[in-house]
Amino acid sequence: MPRYSFAAFLILLTGSAFLVVENSVSAGDDNNDEEFIMHEWGTFTTFSGSDGVFLDFRPLAAEHKDLPEYVMDRANFSRIGTLAKSRLRGRVRMETPVAYFYTDRIRTVEVSVDFPKGLLTEFYPPVQEIKPAFDSKVAFKEGEPVGNSSLNWGKVDLIPQSALVPQVADEELRESIASQMMNNVVPHGSNEHHYAQARNTDSALVHTRQQQKGPFLTPVQGCFEKFLFYRGVGSFELPVATVFDGDATAFVNRGEHSISGAILIENRGHQISATEIGEIAPGERVTFNPATRMNMEDLAALVQRTLEAEGLYRKEASSMVNTWRNSWFKEEGRRVLYIVPGQVTDELLPLHIKPAPQESLRVLVGRMEIMSPTDEAELTSLVEQSIQSRARFEADNPRQRNEPQPVYPVPKSIQRWGRMTEPALVRVSKVADDLAIQREAGKLLATLRKN
Repeated sequence: MPRYSFAAFLILLTGSAFLVVENSVSAGDDNNDEEFIMHEWGTFTTFSGSDGVFLDFRPLAAEHKDLPEYVMDRANFSRIGTLAKSRLRGRVRMETPVAYFYTDRIRTVEVSVDFPKGLLTEFYPPVQEIKPAFDSKVAFKEGEPVGNSSLNWGKVDLIPQSALVPQVADEELRESIASQMMNNVVPHGSNEHHYAQARNTDSALVHTRQQQKGPFLTPVQGCFEKFLFYRGVGSFELPVATVFDGDATAFVNRGEHSISGAILIENRGHQISATEIGEIAPGERVTFNPATRMNMEDLAALVQRTLEAEGLYRKEASSMVNTWRNSWFKEEGRRVLYIVPGQVTDELLPLHIKPAPQESLRVLVGRMEIMSPTDEAELTSLVEQSIQSRARFEADNPRQRNEPQPVYPVPKSIQRWGRMTEPALVRVSKVADDLAIQREAGKLLATLRKN
């Protein structure tokens, strides 16, 4: 395989005259004696009722504005427009896996990922190929089927910061300039704060090659990032459950592999409580001790220590915690965070890198949003109150001639469940004994699904 240099290309992009870039090593070269490491983190999010049964929900319905505009999805990759993600339904939301690479020199690898029981919906940098091909006739009606999905980035060039060596003697200044170069070549835009947290590591630059086809029939030039990003929706069930003895929460490992530990987090009225348990063997059921008050910084430190214990570097673990801090800690509700066994991750989400790294680490956090019997009773009561609130709203806002019927808004007391409001209402519609409450839950669901 031929060798080549990125010097001229990078100088053009960065505008820097202080650049020395080593030659790359192409896929197929013998790299056994050199450093090449891949670390990845991400999450699998699920929702279950007090009986431990997972519920289908629209995992991406409320999340279509949380990514910067340069991140691609299946529709704009296929030159169709914007993906109708609110129509996608599944049992698992696979959130923001990011794959980092560490190398002692520039090298080229080939990377692809499969999702046999899911649909990969968004990604960056741009890929060379997506499967299945995007079908707009299905996507904008009932929603695309979930399964047999893959992304192929093709040839990916990995460029460590050490390869961007400004020719200055001062080491601190040299590192500062190199870091600035790396920041200058990655894309920037509005709404990127949440996404860009993942860049705060020492990983290599990732460069993907120009596509022959791009959105709206225009070529997509080579792109830079600090990682490979992707996410999607799954149709599978993870081998875990939560069950309740009264209001006490028990974690059940239904799988074949040990789970290294779990953390129960409760947020009620902006008051955070947490508790943790250690290793859970296959088939074991362990009850959490009562959660105790904890401030956000201490809870973030606890989760970061857990991630580092799995092998993530400190900056990687910090980036993950900072990415999901608001979602994990601030959102109202009750959730369990646990580490998905690596064997399960590899089975559900095969990642292919050629040549293979010397070290590969994949840390996927399971996030299980759960409703206790108390939660279900509370939400059922709120839905019952909504029946009267709806009647008052309709009396105060009668339909005017030739005007649409004013839409009764979902009460804020119910919307506080955030992204899990929809599956929570589905749960109430199934467990409520009163037919009027079931119908009101259905009406509230219909309003949510129009948004």
